Amino acid sequence: MTEQVPAGALFLGVDAGNSKTAALVSTASGEVVGAGRSGCGDIYGATTPEAAVDTVMSAIGDALSRAGAEATALRGAAFRLAGVDWPEDAAYWQQALARRQPSLTRLSILNDGYAAIRCGEPSGVGIAVTGGTAAAIAARGPGGELWDMGMRGQHAMGAIGLANEALRAVSLADLGLAPETALSQALLDHYDQSSAAELDHWLTRREGSASHRERTSCARLVTAVAAGGDEVARRIVREQGRRMALYAGVAARRTGLAAADVPVSVVLSGSVLMAPDSPVAAALLAELPQHVPRAQAHRRSLPPVAGALLDALAENGVAVTAAVTAQVVETMPPGDFLAT
Repeated sequence: MTEQVPAGALFLGVDAGNSKTAALVSTASGEVVGAGRSGCGDIYGATTPEAAVDTVMSAIGDALSRAGAEATALRGAAFRLAGVDWPEDAAYWQQALARRQPSLTRLSILNDGYAAIRCGEPSGVGIAVTGGTAAAIAARGPGGELWDMGMRGQHAMGAIGLANEALRAVSLADLGLAPETALSQALLDHYDQSSAAELDHWLTRREGSASHRERTSCARLVTAVAAGGDEVARRIVREQGRRMALYAGVAARRTGLAAADVPVSVVLSGSVLMAPDSPVAAALLAELPQHVPRAQAHRRSLPPVAGALLDALAENGVAVTAAVTAQVVETMPPGDFLAT
């Protein structure tokens, strides 16, 4: 049963990651009236946890300012935050928000993986598989059960996984311990290095080594080489899809979705999976039926911050109808506002 929502009530959705933090403020109808963005909001990735809080507060402040509103006007909020991986992480944010936004008492705090579910499944029941710089997998079951991979993932996935496996393949091939691969010349050209030994040196040396962003910058190249037919790259891509499907199966079992005799929505999100003709997405979809037999895959149709906003609405008395979702879509800020 939906609650009576006070006239003029506003709602807040926040999606915080390592590359950016975004915040949206909307009315109960789904009209986005304010938006803000800032930098890294991950308490594990920022210079300090408090710096991550400052970043999130900055995005919220900008969104409220553009809405011409004070925090006291917020009926409820949904925080979907990278780095909320353990109970103490959620507790840290609960305490920080109570200190920084004491009027905001109706809120939920979850890992950012949950934000993508409503981006493709308005009911919020289903699995989100996000493959971006890293991977996030989260699910909400038919009875409200929650599970997310968080720090429990034992395999590198997303751009990190593609880059790590490709760089390993190039080094092993140079040492004569693995098959030759077109990745070798492609990565040497990409990183402007003269040999595999020089590439390894640049990646691992004590001073002046490659940054995290530089290391993962080859991910698109790995999928391009795979699309070109190189078997080593194709195996890397297939393994990425298989790993994501494995964890989606765990999510389905832990939330009761595997036992439900109905189709299970699986929402794909993130730059690796959303890229046109993504071979990783194709590999995931090929493997998925073995782990989530009734899976119905959807590509994300909204940015994750919009999913967080829809969660805020749903959790605070608003029925997330097709009309509400359409209003969010129509009033979102321009695409470049959320570009990484």
